Amino acid sequence: MRALFYRLIWLALGALAALVALECTLRLLPVAIAPYRTGQIERWPLQGYEPGRPYTYSTSWQLINAHRGMTNNYGHIAPFDYRAGSHPVIAIGDSYVESFMNSYADTLQGQLGERLGSREAVYGLGFSGLSAGDYLAVSWLARDSFAPSAAVLVIFNGDFSESVLARQGYYHFVTQGDSFRLEYLPLDGAKPMQALRRAVGGLALYRYMFGNLGFSFDSIFKFGRKEGQAQPRTAGGDVELQRRAIDYFLAELPQAVGVAPRCIAFLVDSDRYAIYNPKLASAPKEKPEVRRYFLDRAQQLGFAVSDLDPVFRARYARDGAKFDYWPVDRHWNRIGHGVAADEAYRLLFGAGRRECLPGQHRDRG
Repeated sequence: MRALFYRLIWLALGALAALVALECTLRLLPVAIAPYRTGQIERWPLQGYEPGRPYTYSTSWQLINAHRGMTNNYGHIAPFDYRAGSHPVIAIGDSYVESFMNSYADTLQGQLGERLGSREAVYGLGFSGLSAGDYLAVSWLARDSFAPSAAVLVIFNGDFSESVLARQGYYHFVTQGDSFRLEYLPLDGAKPMQALRRAVGGLALYRYMFGNLGFSFDSIFKFGRKEGQAQPRTAGGDVELQRRAIDYFLAELPQAVGVAPRCIAFLVDSDRYAIYNPKLASAPKEKPEVRRYFLDRAQQLGFAVSDLDPVFRARYARDGAKFDYWPVDRHWNRIGHGVAADEAYRLLFGAGRRECLPGQHRDRG
């Protein structure tokens, strides 16, 4: 009995030593670590993460495409601080604009700033998971803080279907008679998870499991349950409701940003994998008519609009360039961001246009 006891002790000590060795090894590698989301709900998503927090990005078990940096004074991924009342161009979007997976100089905001002659001319205001409701919320906050001269919004499949759904930690549109109102759904129950993350988030093994391998507490709790085969996501939802949400969004946005529609550029993304090979097309989150309605309606109202699909197709036909980290990550790479930056510059500043240039804000209503 005593021999069994000592054997168990030695096994436990061996396992602990192996974990310590693994932890020490992972600490030398670019294991993913995201900064903490801000606790100042009244400022989110203008302030995305906590200011001055280090981050490391890498993907998959192989820790590929590693990037390191520090959040700026507004909690965004930029190598400079944002200044109040500075009249920048603001770039708004979800994780594509947030762009952990790229060097700042490779991003839409970085490349557009380069084209304008100053990296500080463009402020990136992106955060993973945002949709149209959040874009409107951040526009109001950015107007009051920065008085922007122009805005670039990157629109993705799902931005309007998600904007009419109540999601914890995000803004959404709520019907109010014939119109809508903007509402934020708090992160109920998030504090215990945040406390747990702060307690163990410094462990490289924890970050590797949850950041690189994609584990989640939900998947762990479901482990071993018998469930039906997952069905692919398909286009659906209330198309008429989404069209009404688009109308509300477009009607409110110029006032929210504080500029006329001609100084607001929309870049509408496409399924780039389907361009490389039609067999790789993904199931859309919204029906195609929602995308078409947004493109047509925005142009009718005088916004600057680019459908990136034909732009990407023409570039791919010309030189076979990939616009993302195919086949492991659909986020834009430097080439994809460069195409977007070229289109934004053309729409807002092409042919010698000066009225939307950063640093010269005035009433354009």
